[in-house]
This record gives sequence, structure tokens and C-alpha cells, in this order.
Amino acid sequence: MKRLTLLLTVVLLISSLSTALAQAPEGEEYIIQPGDTLNKIAEAAYGDGSFYPGIIDATNAKADEDDTFTVIQNPNLIVPGQKLWIPTLAEAATTDTNPEDEVTTPTTTMPDIADYPNLQQAGKFFEETVLPVVLAECLDAFDGTRQYPLAEPDYTGKQARDLSPFETALADMTPERTAELDGLVLGKTIPELQTLLDAGDLTSEELIVYYVDRIQRYDLDKLNSVLELNPEALDIARTLDEERAAGTVQGPLHGIPVLLKDNIATGDQMHTTAGAAAMQDWVADRDAFLVQQIRAAGGIIMGKANLSEWANYNDPCMPSGFSVVGGQTRHPYGPFDPLGSSSGSAVSVAANLTTVSVGSETSGSLIQPARVNSIIGMRPSQGLVSRDYVVPLGANLDTPGPMGRSVTDVAILLNAMTGVDPNDPKTSDAAALTGTDFTQFLDLEQAKELKVGVVMFEQKIAANKEAVEEAQGETIPDDVLTSLIPLWVEGSPFQAIEALESQGIEIVQIMEADLPPTADTAQPQLNFGFQDDFKTFAAGLGEPAPVASLTEVVAFNEEDMVNHAPYNHRYVQWSVETELTAEEQAQIVAEAQAYAEAWMTSIVETYDVDVLIAATLYAGNAGAAGVPALTIPAGLDATGKPSGIIVTGPYLSDPDLLAVGYALEQALQGRVEPDLETVISTFPK
Repeated sequence: MKRLTLLLTVVLLISSLSTALAQAPEGEEYIIQPGDTLNKIAEAAYGDGSFYPGIIDATNAKADEDDTFTVIQNPNLIVPGQKLWIPTLAEAATTDTNPEDEVTTPTTTMPDIADYPNLQQAGKFFEETVLPVVLAECLDAFDGTRQYPLAEPDYTGKQARDLSPFETALADMTPERTAELDGLVLGKTIPELQTLLDAGDLTSEELIVYYVDRIQRYDLDKLNSVLELNPEALDIARTLDEERAAGTVQGPLHGIPVLLKDNIATGDQMHTTAGAAAMQDWVADRDAFLVQQIRAAGGIIMGKANLSEWANYNDPCMPSGFSVVGGQTRHPYGPFDPLGSSSGSAVSVAANLTTVSVGSETSGSLIQPARVNSIIGMRPSQGLVSRDYVVPLGANLDTPGPMGRSVTDVAILLNAMTGVDPNDPKTSDAAALTGTDFTQFLDLEQAKELKVGVVMFEQKIAANKEAVEEAQGETIPDDVLTSLIPLWVEGSPFQAIEALESQGIEIVQIMEADLPPTADTAQPQLNFGFQDDFKTFAAGLGEPAPVASLTEVVAFNEEDMVNHAPYNHRYVQWSVETELTAEEQAQIVAEAQAYAEAWMTSIVETYDVDVLIAATLYAGNAGAAGVPALTIPAGLDATGKPSGIIVTGPYLSDPDLLAVGYALEQALQGRVEPDLETVISTFPK
């Protein structure tokens, strides 16, 4: 049986089976209810869910006789209110099930959110406090109507970028050499750059200058992805070049530029601000542990990347990618939201302003900007990378992670970042993977040994399809529907299935309707956790920060709200004013972690899969379990915005994610270089 469109790569047109009925058999009408799947309906009608193809054949035959019935082209895309024709048991049993068309249903009990009352109660904070503000003041930020690119607010707090340490080197870089380097460097992986460096076709010093030149041309007051440059970067690069010339190379990261999200402390001349005006003058007394690891591996800390202020927990109306210190990060592919909070880390990599970068994630804030900026981003299992000297949002959720233009680059940077750190006890939980060379998992044969569960999102797709068809007054053709799915789901399940099957990887389809209930395990922890974790962080600093608590941050901002908090600071203020106690927070955290672990475990065990493709469901439902996630570029959607496929899995399944991610990368070849000249010409002046 031939595949008809990309949309139907796995779910075939059942009506084209040779067993299709010429006329409708005896039976009765049934109206599809919310939550129904064909398996469930067949189970209820016959006691056997495998008889659902008979229902499809009978309904399609009935549609030829009665136009109130709709032909079922895709068994995963049925909608509430749609009519089915349920044939007698004898008729249903005569239609064979094609194994390719089978839809798996759960076989074990899924967690019930009702069993986690403290988590549920804490989750009401958004509904009761945040949502009224959003509805009254900034609905456009959540309903997709906000217009991009954004102009910056009228304020004076933005930090000027200092390029003076690079002036001479920039002046010495000729236009001819710049053009030559475009061909040598743009889009290249770390191994490819190492080949150039070893051959003498490039030096690390020259690579730094090349990136600074691009930052000067494309980033300053344009993309705004780079917040500060390391004035020592050229000296470090020269030293590493000398080591290379002497035959000493510290590893695959030797001489490679790295940008750090500006919530990661460095013990050099650079500041660490979290994007906040109150932190603008802080210079840390030492490197974060992960920075120590990168330097030891030969990486060059080139600078700090802009971010959504306070890791996107400053105010519900503040745009992603904005910080008072850094300004507004803009999307390099067009009029789109750059997402955050690791906005600058993602945009700088996408725009070839650095080789790789480090972001951090609380709940989607690394994966999401990576996904929409056509790069690879990885949220490692919590503890695989130390959180030491990283400004926290929610310590129980936070983790730094690598970002790059290839899975290989991400694996190389991850190698350099890991390690057991006495300043972060969580790293002991991930000690089994410490010292692992993650590049060894970038192998298609290893990926073929894994089984991948793919959530079909049949409910979300069907609901959007129905809404569009109702608005347009006509049926969406299959080829058009294929292009619309990435607009409705963060990564088309059909595109993922086609890519993985092309690599010989076993797929298990998982119906959205059969998943455990959706529960945000991340946000309920932040109202109390933010202020408590920041106070603990500030108390442990060798060089005190300008503020010791969020209470002091609020007081500082209120001295000059226009310039210190132009979008307000209500998340910060609400965290300061929370009435939750430490005991109540402990209950919320315990329940969030328990539900998150149960959510992921129940799915992988029920469907007997190693990893899961479930879009952003991992972030809210499983984020508190510290699980890993990886996003792989999947081309551009119908609007020209990059899309990506997100892979997740149980705690410490990072090697499996990298293997499957590598297979997806090889099949999709989905990374697209941005047209910076054209896009930047549309930015507000």
C-alpha cells in the first residue's frame, strides 16, 4: 500500500484496502464523544479494540450513501460530533487489521492528578493571579497576535557593548579575508573547525575576530543576542593557538568560542546580571563549575548572551528575549517570537555569532528558543551539569545545557560541561554518566536498537483542523494540512515518524487521548521557590551581589520603574509577597516530583519505549523529574519560522536521546541558515 502524503506516512487510507465495503453493512449510528479513539469505540462495541478497521470501512461505505457521514481518511484524526457507522460484530470481524495502522492503547494505570492535591492547589496561582493580568494587559503575548519584531521600550538601562579590546584586530581583518572566512567558517561543526585549525588555515584568534566582526555587523542594536564580550578573549585565543602550535591540544573543544547565558557566573572581568538592572554591576569572584570545566577542555569563553530577564520570570507581560541590561533579542529568521529565556544563547548560535553556547532551562526555556531558531539544544538530565554559581529561578527545576548547530557540537560541549561537583549535590545522582564521551552515541546502529514512542496529537490536530475548516467553509486538502500541522504542534509527529522509519527505527504511536492528565509540575514551584532559592544563592556568594534578596530587587526597581523595570516586575513582586510557607513548598515540590516521575515512567513502561517524542509536554508534565530533552531542526513551517522535533525520555536517558536525535538530524537535514541582511532590514530603527 503506497503512502499518499507526508501526513499519511504511517496512517494509511483504510478506505483503499481491498476489503473495503461496497455498501454499508447492518449496524447503528454513533456520535463521537470527547476523548474517544477508534480503539476505545471498538472495545466498547465488541470487547476488542482491534476491530476498529471494520468501523472505518463501514463508516466510509455509509458516507457514500449518506452525506451526513464523513469519510475517515486518518484513524487518528476523528473529532467529537463526527458520525460513525458501527457494524454488527460479524461484519467488523471480517476486516483485517494492517499492523502499520495499529494505534497502541495503554495497558497500565496512568497517574491521576487528583492524587496530588497540593500541586493542584499551587497550580491555581496562574489562574487566580497571573491570568487576570494577562487578559487585561497583554493577551497578545499569549494568543499569537503580538507583532514582531519588537521595538525596545523607551528606557535608559541598556548596557552599551564594549568592542574596544577588539578594535585593532577588527581593523586588521580585511574584507577579502572576511569573505574567505565566510566560506571556511559559516555553519561549520566543531570537528570541521578543528580540521581547519590543525591545518593552519585558521587560528582561534582569527575565529574570535571573525565572530566579533559579525556581532558588530548583525547584533549590536539589531539581534541583541550578545550582551557582553570577554575583553580577555583574544589573549586566551592566542595562548591556545600557541599550545596547538607546540603540539598540545586539550581536546575537541580546544580553541573553540563559547557564549554563556548571562545567568552563569564567570570569575573574570565580565558581569553576571541575569539581565536585571539590580544585578548589573556584579562581577563574580570565581567561575561556575561548568565554566571551569569548559576552560579546562580548552574552550574560549567569548562572552555572555542576552536572556529573558530573571529567566523569563520577571513579569507576565514582558516579551521573551528582553532584559533591561541587554535589550530586546530579535529573531534572525523573520517576524517571530525568539522565545526564551535562553533567547540570546539560541539566536547567537543560529546567526553564526559563536560556535556554540550554553543556555539554561527551568521549564522549556532552553529547548523552546533552540527549536524556533533552527538549532540543536539539549536540556541534560538534572545533575549531569552542575548548577553551581548559576543564578537560580527554581533550583529543583533548573539545569544548564549545551546549544549548537549540530548534534555533534552539542555532544562535544556536553562532554566538557559534565562532572561531579561538591557544590551541587544533585551531580552525584548523575555520576553514572560522568566522564562519558557522548559522541559515541551518535551512531545510527545504536539508534536502531531503540524504540521511540510518538504522541500523535490527534485531538489538537483535529480541533485546529475543525476550527480552520469551519472558518473557511471548506475541507483542508491533505497537502495543505501537512504544512499546517507544525503550526499547531511543536514538531509534526508524522514528520518524525517518516524520518525515523527511514532510518530503520521502530516507532510506537501513542494517542494523545490516552496520555496521563496534563499537569504543570514546574510553575507551581516558582512562586515561593524563586525568592527562596535566590536568597540562598546570594548568601553563598564569595563576592556579594548588589542585592541579597528579591525584596531588595523590588525596592531597587521601584526607585525608577521606567528604567529598571519598563515591563513591570510582577512575578518578582508576587514571589516576595507569597503567603506560602517552607513546609507547604516542600509538599508542593514532593508532589510535583512524584507526579512528574509517574507521568514519564507510566508512558515509557506502558508502551515499552526507550524515548518519547511528545512536543513540549515534557516541560510541564515531567520537568520536575529532572528528565532530559533534545530538539532537532525540522525545516521551516508554512510561515517561514523554524520548527523542530523534541525528544525526551526518563532520567539519565541522555545517551538514547542523542542517538535518536542524531538519526533525526541525518534524516531531516532540517537546519536552515538565516538571511540576516534581509531580516535585519525589517527591524525597527
